[in-house]
Formats: sequence, C-alpha cells, structure tokens
Amino acid sequence: MSQLPEQEEVSRIILEGLRDKLFLDGVTVDTNLVEPGLIDSAGFIRLFVVLEEEFDIEVTAHDLSLDRFQTVRSISEFVIAKRRRTDATESSVDAGRA
Repeated sequence: MSQLPEQEEVSRIILEGLRDKLFLDGVTVDTNLVEPGLIDSAGFIRLFVVLEEEFDIEVTAHDLSLDRFQTVRSISEFVIAKRRRTDATESSVDAGRA
C-alpha cells in the first residue's frame, strides 16, 4: 500500500527518530514494532518525546493504544490526524477571538 506525500514525509521523520533516538535500524513503515518487542515501555516514552518534539503534538493518555503505535504507518496516521485536530482546534479558538 503506497502512502500519500504527507504520510511519506511524516513516516520518514519517524523512521529517522527510531534510528537516531531509539537505535532501531532496518525498520520499514510496516515493521511490527510491538509483537517482536522492538520497542519496550521506555522506548515508547522516547518515541512519544520524538513525536511531540518533531510534530508539535501532545501524546496524551487518551492516545495510548497499541494499534496506533504498532507500525510506522499507523504512527504516521496518528500524527497526521492529531495535527489536523490540533490545527482545527486552534483555528476555532482564533475565530472566536476575532
């Protein structure tokens, strides 16, 4: 399954974070990160920090679901959706101030 350009860019950044911050090489967008234990609980915390820093989002307890963080593809879908919700919220707040 191919990715849209935005998703490709988000996935590229996530893959770089996995390689540079979590030292995971050879991971693709569809590599299962959970079942083989590639990322443990401490690794997920580092991943959340990478996501928050790189994409200016907040990963909350409500967001925590293994399905969302199973693969780079699912993480990138989560990031894109989270950014859109954040942008929509900020737009409505800005409109209310006008």
